[in-house]
Amino acid sequence: MKRTIFVVLLFATIAVLIGLGIGLYFGLYIEKPKPPLQQAAVAGGTPECMDLGKSILLQEGSAVDCAVAVVLCEGVTTPQSSGLGGGLIAQVFIKETGTIETLNAREVAPIAATRDMFDDATSSQGGLAIAVPAALKGLYALHSKYGRLDWKHIVLSVAEIADNGFSVSRFLDDTLSGRSELFKSLPLFNETFTNPMTGELYKQGEIMRNHKLANALKIIADEGADAIYGGGSLAQGLVNEIQEAGGIITLEDLRLYEPKWGTPIESRLFNGDRLYSCPLPSTSILVTFVLNILNGYNFQQNSLRYYDGENPIFFHILTEAFKFAFGKRTKLGDELTEDVLNHVAEMASADYSELIRSRIRNDTTFQDIGYYGANSTSVEDHGTAHFSILASNGDAVSITATINSVMGSLVMSGSTGIVFNNEMNDFSIPKPGNTNIPTPANFITPGKSPLSSMTPVLVLDDNNDIKLVLGAAGGYMIPTSVIQVILYYMYFDQSLQTSIDMRRMHHQLQPMTIRHEYDYNPFILKHLSDKGHNLTEAAPLSGFAALAGIGIKNGRIEAAMDQRRGGIVHIF
Repeated sequence: MKRTIFVVLLFATIAVLIGLGIGLYFGLYIEKPKPPLQQAAVAGGTPECMDLGKSILLQEGSAVDCAVAVVLCEGVTTPQSSGLGGGLIAQVFIKETGTIETLNAREVAPIAATRDMFDDATSSQGGLAIAVPAALKGLYALHSKYGRLDWKHIVLSVAEIADNGFSVSRFLDDTLSGRSELFKSLPLFNETFTNPMTGELYKQGEIMRNHKLANALKIIADEGADAIYGGGSLAQGLVNEIQEAGGIITLEDLRLYEPKWGTPIESRLFNGDRLYSCPLPSTSILVTFVLNILNGYNFQQNSLRYYDGENPIFFHILTEAFKFAFGKRTKLGDELTEDVLNHVAEMASADYSELIRSRIRNDTTFQDIGYYGANSTSVEDHGTAHFSILASNGDAVSITATINSVMGSLVMSGSTGIVFNNEMNDFSIPKPGNTNIPTPANFITPGKSPLSSMTPVLVLDDNNDIKLVLGAAGGYMIPTSVIQVILYYMYFDQSLQTSIDMRRMHHQLQPMTIRHEYDYNPFILKHLSDKGHNLTEAAPLSGFAALAGIGIKNGRIEAAMDQRRGGIVHIF
């Protein structure tokens, strides 16, 4: 009897233990949380910088940590476009809280700046062209709010690349070879960009090092933004070098500079997804405006079927929308007056877009800029660098950085290797007798930022999941290029890489011509010419914006980079 009871108890105990084991196993398996995304992605730069961005995310760094790393890194490997001597504009999305914020770290006019301070080329080259650099203060603000890894660790990782060397990209090679005599004539540029092994300017694939910039980064790793903006180790030296070049920036300018957090402009796409664009001084409101106009036409995927003889009215209407957008651009500026704010509100308004549609005729175009709402001329801005980042937890950063023209002001810091911007050239400058009427809203005022074509955008669905992280390098052509990629990818359901690779056109109202890429479809061009549009063919690789994006369709991540400039992407 006792033996029977013992056996029963033994089997019961075993059964309970097995049951508990199975329950615990499957219970733990079922309850184990999974990240919203199985992959992360980075897009937009040289191999060294994209590898670093990937490494930062794999170290469980945040999307912002990754952004800080790649922006600093590209200032090392692509110094002709961005760096510590420039500025940036960013959008940040935090999945857990649903937070979407913008950061305006655009350069500003110095305290001593005046509306009439420029004559001829002095706004584009030399010390006077330098606006107060903003990039480092912006990156530090981003990291202070949303960073996860140690600041010093991130910055030293970039310094290591500058010290150990990086492979010269095709883009940097093209820059150096295209203006070789100029760079050889500037002692600091000649010293920095001459390969000591060959005695010639660096060429694609050669290993370049920048020890001065590496040393500056090591100081920044220790001191943070105070190294430049808080009277730290680099501040006085940089001010001295700017003033020796004819600039007017002071320590007080650096001390007073602060980036600005803001709220993005939200609009709806045709499918209900939400597009977020940046407030002024970014002119990404042009993207919102054009897409609002097009939403009323109910274009379908077959709107792109120009090859079978259909009337490609889509491209005419797109061009007209571009022209109205650039007409509005002439009214915009960083001073948020009631007039400027009213123009922004109109551009974000569905009702105003309906009014614009009523002014677009299907059978013709117009040559008068006044028809499109322009009463002045706009200033063209220039090169930039853009990066799109998506972390595996669903966070995202879209960030564009710039020093304006190629190699900025052509002034380099001899002590740090920093190339200074020429953003003062992005202001409108009143010139007596000039037949082009400048834009008053974009006149120089101390502490004011010039308008910028930087257009970092985000698209989310109603579940607050990222659908698209996108932006571009390329100055004035950025907004129209971003618009075309959004249309091809989201409206016409092309892949992201195909959407970026497709030939583009651009119209900025002034000059009154469509600029199109060299192998643009001739049937579309004839159709546009028949409507009265003027056409100008651009030479290959002649400056059309270079996009970098990350898209998600049906749960699948795609990252794509524009081969007009080159660069790589990582999905991991």
